[in-house]
Amino acid sequence: MNRFVIAAAAALLAGAAWAQKSPSGNASFDSLDKNRDGYLSNAEVAGDKELAKRFARFDANKDHRWNVDEYIKANKDNDERILADSAITTKVKSALLLEKGIPSTAISVETYEGRVQLSGFVDNAGTKAKAGTVAAHVSGVKAVDNKLAVK
Repeated sequence: MNRFVIAAAAALLAGAAWAQKSPSGNASFDSLDKNRDGYLSNAEVAGDKELAKRFARFDANKDHRWNVDEYIKANKDNDERILADSAITTKVKSALLLEKGIPSTAISVETYEGRVQLSGFVDNAGTKAKAGTVAAHVSGVKAVDNKLAVK
């Protein structure tokens, strides 16, 4: 029993030590808060393209700085974008795999904000066009940048 109490106390102390190291309770927020004022400015998030892009939209009170909650919401939005893009990539790869005459294993698919880029090599212009059409008809695809090369 005493061992359990000692282990629980040690865990609580370790947690308290971590909280002291992270004033906001969010270590990634604190690592960006260079001036240690408890807020993030546009300049402090400028090094992260995805966060910088979301700065104005997630500055809820329009004070030109983020508090921890605004930072968390912006990160959640980016995580959702990443998941949506991954799902689109998977659906495009599946559609290409199911389409006869398309060498799907020779085609790379990348997605960013619903825009799909196809790259790789195909045997003829018809196959290139067909792959682009297949990708464009996948749910969630906003645009296709068909960079397939005909060899």
